[in-house]
Amino acid sequence: MAEPLTTDAPESGAPTTTPAATGRADTRSGWTAARPGETPPGHPGIPMPFAVYEAIRARADAETAPLVDGLFRPSLVLDAETARTDPDATGPGAGQLGGLPALPDGTEWPEFAGRPMQFLAGLDCAGLAEAFRATGAGGVGGDWPLPADGLLLFFHDDWISDFSGRGCRVLHVPAGAPPRRAPESELSTPAVAAVPVGATWQLSAPSYQDCELENLFPDDFMIALDLAADFRDHLPRPDVRVLGWCDTDTGRPEGHRPLLQIENQALDVDWGECVNVSFWITDEDLAAGRFDRVRHGFEVA
Repeated sequence: MAEPLTTDAPESGAPTTTPAATGRADTRSGWTAARPGETPPGHPGIPMPFAVYEAIRARADAETAPLVDGLFRPSLVLDAETARTDPDATGPGAGQLGGLPALPDGTEWPEFAGRPMQFLAGLDCAGLAEAFRATGAGGVGGDWPLPADGLLLFFHDDWISDFSGRGCRVLHVPAGAPPRRAPESELSTPAVAAVPVGATWQLSAPSYQDCELENLFPDDFMIALDLAADFRDHLPRPDVRVLGWCDTDTGRPEGHRPLLQIENQALDVDWGECVNVSFWITDEDLAAGRFDRVRHGFEVA
């Protein structure tokens, strides 16, 4: 189980001490960590479970540890199960997985090879943005990188996954756009049953498969491997994640980062041997709000 996300940053001008010994801030990395149960003094910093902070300093030297800290990314976890039983427990509403999308009138339903793509998620950008900023450390999630309002609609073809972008489509629908009808095939047999989701902020860690972590240890790959195992032990792996790092063993398209990851167990859908679908975007396209070049991949068991 992940430890509580708490912070413990020294007040401005206060002397710094050894982070691993006290739970105080490491001023070189900008991250803070506190032992569970401590009351954080001063202004809040970016939250990191103390066990993660301690594991990094146990394996990496004093120069490399802050660089590892700097790799962590904020993300959002979409909790479908909790939203079914307690809509208020997951924070702001974040839209839904599956169902039928609010596709704007005049917009063609995405297709591949003449067949309609499956609609996987319609995410409420305003709800996601609210959850992203509402962290347990006083709103230090950072700048929201996706559109401020409207919907993000995710489609894919469940027969192709080659990271070319041919088998997926992500559309941003501005708030208030009039909807259109879905194709008859979708109306008669929706590909994915509708499930409402809520969103919560969560820290996301790199894997040993991510070159950003691996490259920090050019002389000993086992350190990256062991750190990745530490991260898995102390940070939960959700069924649905927005942004952050990739949680699975699927391939990583060069120059891209995850936009959305969905485990098949989060949906009432049969993907055969496919256990995870992920959508990927470049930093440049993320900053520009361009979703026409998103790619997608499968993880096969």
